[in-house]
Amino acid sequence: MSWLTPSGFLGLLGLAVLILIYIIKPNYQNKRISSTYIWHLSLKYKKQRRQISKIQNFLTFLCQVLILTLLGILLAGPVIEMLSGTDTNETVIIVDASAGMRIKDEEYTRFERALTEARSKAETTFEEGSKVTFIVADDTPEFLFTRVGSNDQKKALDAIDELYLEAAERCTFSEGDVNGALALAESVLASNAGAQVYLYTGTEYTYKNGVNVVNVTSDNEWNAAILDCKAELDNDNHYEITVRAACYGKTDFITVNCKIHGVNGDPFQTVTLEKGEFFDPSEEEKDIVFNSDDMMDGVIYSYDYIETYVNARDSLADDNAYFLYGGQKPVVKIQYASSSPNNFFESAVRSLRQNTKETWDVQFTLLKDSEPFATEGFDIYIFEHKMPDVLPTDGVVLLVDPRSAPLGSDLQIGSSYSVDSSSVLSAGASHALTRYTEPQRITIAKYNDIILNEGYEELMFYNGRPVMLIRDTSESKVIVWAFDLNYSNLIALPDFSVLVYNMFHYFIFETFTGNAFEVGETVRLNGRGGEIKVTGMSEEHIFETDEADFTPTRPGTYTVTQNAIGGKELSEENFFVHIPSAESNISKTVDILPLTRADDIRTIEYEDLILYFAIALVTLMFGEWILEIKKNY
Repeated sequence: MSWLTPSGFLGLLGLAVLILIYIIKPNYQNKRISSTYIWHLSLKYKKQRRQISKIQNFLTFLCQVLILTLLGILLAGPVIEMLSGTDTNETVIIVDASAGMRIKDEEYTRFERALTEARSKAETTFEEGSKVTFIVADDTPEFLFTRVGSNDQKKALDAIDELYLEAAERCTFSEGDVNGALALAESVLASNAGAQVYLYTGTEYTYKNGVNVVNVTSDNEWNAAILDCKAELDNDNHYEITVRAACYGKTDFITVNCKIHGVNGDPFQTVTLEKGEFFDPSEEEKDIVFNSDDMMDGVIYSYDYIETYVNARDSLADDNAYFLYGGQKPVVKIQYASSSPNNFFESAVRSLRQNTKETWDVQFTLLKDSEPFATEGFDIYIFEHKMPDVLPTDGVVLLVDPRSAPLGSDLQIGSSYSVDSSSVLSAGASHALTRYTEPQRITIAKYNDIILNEGYEELMFYNGRPVMLIRDTSESKVIVWAFDLNYSNLIALPDFSVLVYNMFHYFIFETFTGNAFEVGETVRLNGRGGEIKVTGMSEEHIFETDEADFTPTRPGTYTVTQNAIGGKELSEENFFVHIPSAESNISKTVDILPLTRADDIRTIEYEDLILYFAIALVTLMFGEWILEIKKNY
């Protein structure tokens, strides 16, 4: 009960006035009179009615108190507040569709059990005449249907049945976005804050924040998993393999198998290893290490790929195997051809090889003036002084002190000029190739005049003439240093190694970083020839760009192929995709569900109670009147 004008209770002060009246009411006084004969006849009658008069007086006083109380209540405006549109039986159903819901007992997956229970809840809600909203919490949560009433019950239940039939495809291999699903639920709660939210999941939550969490796990579930695999070189440059294995929901001895394919460059050689560990609830995850002592056939210094797996009839088969690629480092071939070779390029490449040994196998070929040089088959060509007749098109070309212009370079070389040995360079266009260099400290004493440089970007100048240029197109990658290193201090500066390093990492880069990714994780693909193709798990994706983002939706091996400069197809590169490690834990507990909030847009309605209190007031007043009549009768 609420009050429209609470100040009306000031009317209750009348009770104090009533009590004061009774206190100061005059009492009977003893007086001497000449005779009592006139009262003798009624004395006996008055004695008989004295007890009844006391009761009547008390009832009269009580009626007067209640009358004044009701008057005060009427002045305060008694009402009952009610929210419009309230339907506390309305239900919002959220079904978790993460990879962990693919865990299966002897017959059904968690996702299938969740759909069965959710359908039953929807039927019950429809029978009560209320509305149902259904949300699928996969990696991108969405409504299956929204605020459907009992009139459309069949259509809604058919949608759930169809979802059940497609359960194997609709349940993702990634993490489900439960928080996003609860955000969708807020749109329903905004219309009806009294609606109940039900989450059907296999995850336990410590704090549920008002959400009805229905756990659909089964006592028969357990899971053995390969969570991760790493191969690292030891001090002897031999591989040591570490496998992260787990066993959840069961105490058991688990054997981890490890197959190493393409051992030491032999595509037909495979080494098979196995090692077991005892798992119990106190230690569900362990690292199992395979080192040189476990390899009876000798040490491993390279491999094609590693396959690790567990043979277990557990509740989730999607995490029983793990593939590790990257044991064969990509080869980068560099050719250096000069009519007057120096040791500076060889030293810079040697340093580069050491810095990139974990990623690349850099091979350097030094040619003397009398040796013929190649114009194909290399990733980086360095020509100094003497230029090829035709520019190579299958790699990056660095032209140092060009005395002539190769066919296809779109250059025109003019005369050679000698200048003061203290002449310094000036910066041109900002570019990654010249990052961390300072042109103003580079001096030259001899350079070649570039008359024509169609399609080139000018990076450094001497006296307004370009001496360092780059052309970077899908057809050719050309860098020009139009000065003689023997007449420059560049070879004595750290800027020389920086320029070689920048050139390598600008043009030679990893197609993707890492060898393993989670389902739903974005893989950044870096292309070299304008087209990237990704195949795997019965899918094919083609990106006609130099850079692309690929998000795998299923676990397994994916292969990336692309064309290099000039259209030469590169060897295939593989990476492995696995389900998120957290989804392998069949009994995981999350601390808290986010608090679901919504603004209540319902209006307040009032039921007036004045009529009922007025009836009671009139009744009491009539009763008090009757008592007064009887008292005076």
